Amino acid sequence: MTKDTFMDTTDRTIFLLDMDAFFASIEQREDPNLMGKPVIVVGSASQRSVVCAASYEARGFGVHSAMPYVQAARLCPQAKVVAAHPGLYRSVSRNIFSICENFTDMLEISSIDECYMDMTGTAERFGGAVRAAVMIKERIRSAEGLSCTIGIGPGKLVAKLAAGIKKPDGLYQIKRQDIPKLFSTLPISKLHGIGAKTAAKLKSMGITTAGSLGRADRRVLARVFGTMGDALADMGAGRDDSPVIPYYMRPRPKSLSHEHTLEKDTRDPGLLRHTLRYLSEQVAYRLRNQGLYAKNVGITLRFRDLERITRSRTIGNATDDGLAIYKTAQELLEIAMKDPRPIRLIGVSAGSLEEGIMQYGLFDNPKRKTLSEVVDGLNSRFGSMSVKPASLLNTEENDHITFKG
Repeated sequence: MTKDTFMDTTDRTIFLLDMDAFFASIEQREDPNLMGKPVIVVGSASQRSVVCAASYEARGFGVHSAMPYVQAARLCPQAKVVAAHPGLYRSVSRNIFSICENFTDMLEISSIDECYMDMTGTAERFGGAVRAAVMIKERIRSAEGLSCTIGIGPGKLVAKLAAGIKKPDGLYQIKRQDIPKLFSTLPISKLHGIGAKTAAKLKSMGITTAGSLGRADRRVLARVFGTMGDALADMGAGRDDSPVIPYYMRPRPKSLSHEHTLEKDTRDPGLLRHTLRYLSEQVAYRLRNQGLYAKNVGITLRFRDLERITRSRTIGNATDDGLAIYKTAQELLEIAMKDPRPIRLIGVSAGSLEEGIMQYGLFDNPKRKTLSEVVDGLNSRFGSMSVKPASLLNTEENDHITFKG
């Protein structure tokens, strides 16, 4: 393909704002004694199974978010360990995003410390994209005493890439005409959205750089990756027309669900409960990510003869907690298991969705809410279920981090 592979008629200016070591930086700001020292943030004083955040001083020793705490302690035994303060993080996050909204109302919050901003047509009011980004950084530092990195690109994919080039406290712009040269040597693993398995498969096809992915035969990609093939080719070309979607433009779903086809038909209660817990946590994560709560929990079963049944129940208090969803789903499963047929597929759903703030009193253990918020922050950055309950330790990849629940 020609250089035109990397061209796009859409002319946009997209920012990706990423706070630097957000949780750890807030803790250092709150306690001056921590400034300049390696800091590790954990879920709570008693819950140290996973590193929620690490200061840049700690990162110099190889410590990073989502690392098992025992490993982090070995790498940096002199680190100061502090318990997370999710309420404080949320407050600071809201303040930061409010500052961003002074520059554009097209703001898409992707996690507690990261957002996309569509500055198309508005950046010039502030003296251009780079000047606008400098102003945003200065206002955040003045208001909150924190640094951030801003990547600028013609789409969300490239803006995300740009932000990763200059952290921390950086500002970097990748213009559309810069993409072919940059992508010619950029490893495919650097493209946001390409995981280890996809990267490995691409490498087995001789595709090792973003540029080679952009030039790959789309028909071949379609044969190997199905409908994902075109999306991969677009990523390799630096083409990303996905819009920045503010929260007020997102339609509220009627329900959320996850299903899993078992390796073989089974009636093993342990395996079914284990799978049910995993699916419950997946559904709960999506609920929390969208600020929704469920008043109805359901399960879906497909038997060996392919007959499909659903069972659901209205619960007393709307919830976004994986354990609460699992308990109801487990009760429904026990009733459904009176049917003697082996099960081929199992699913969990959450319905009657509501928006609003969950009261801590509705949780069996109020600390679960705090822990869930910290865990969600990690999962939003490292992928759904990168951090998960200890009871799911053997689910999927065995290097996932766990929390108690």
